[in-house]
Amino acid sequence: MVINNQTPPQGQQSSTPPRGQGGGRKLSMGCIGGVIAVVIVLILIIIAVWVIFGGRNKMVTKELEVDKSWAQVQNVYQRRLDLVPNLANSAKGYMQLEKDIFMAIAEARAGIQSAASPSQLETANQGIISFIRDLKVVVEDTPELKASETVRDLMTQLEGTENRVTVERMRFNEAVQDYNTYIRLFPNNMVAGLFGFTPKEFFEALPGAETAPSVDLELNK
Repeated sequence: MVINNQTPPQGQQSSTPPRGQGGGRKLSMGCIGGVIAVVIVLILIIIAVWVIFGGRNKMVTKELEVDKSWAQVQNVYQRRLDLVPNLANSAKGYMQLEKDIFMAIAEARAGIQSAASPSQLETANQGIISFIRDLKVVVEDTPELKASETVRDLMTQLEGTENRVTVERMRFNEAVQDYNTYIRLFPNNMVAGLFGFTPKEFFEALPGAETAPSVDLELNK
């Protein structure tokens, strides 16, 4: 048996790298790059989910605030309407009331509950608002009514309710402005479009509100 103990001349050693060195290093760098890419993708997905569902939840909260303010507006309108029948009964001996005034009150009451927007609510109450305005003039011009303790108490309650209507309308508009602004900001506008959130209607002055109304009442003699 011949054993070859010759060693390759210097400079002619095998150029094949030991297993697990050069190729393994390249594989490790590729794995690290892949892991980094996966982490970046996961972070982007988390951010997108947070923006979408976080924004949606915030919109739901703000929309509920608008709904709560709207319910309070309906309550104060209803409270104002509750005072009208007593005032009408107190003043019917001093002014020509329309025969269907109580029917108008019933229709206004139904309109308050079914109204879905400020304009619908105002439309449902136009006849009653006009009657209240006229009634105030009659009370001021009629000594007997003005001196009545019952009428004075009802008018005081009515004035308080009118002030409350103004306050609740203002609060409703503030809630609507907050909600409308939020859903229009980027990227909330994209989330709002995705989930169907739309701007809400404000309470606004009705056409002609800037002109003082004329009152022409016929008093019973």
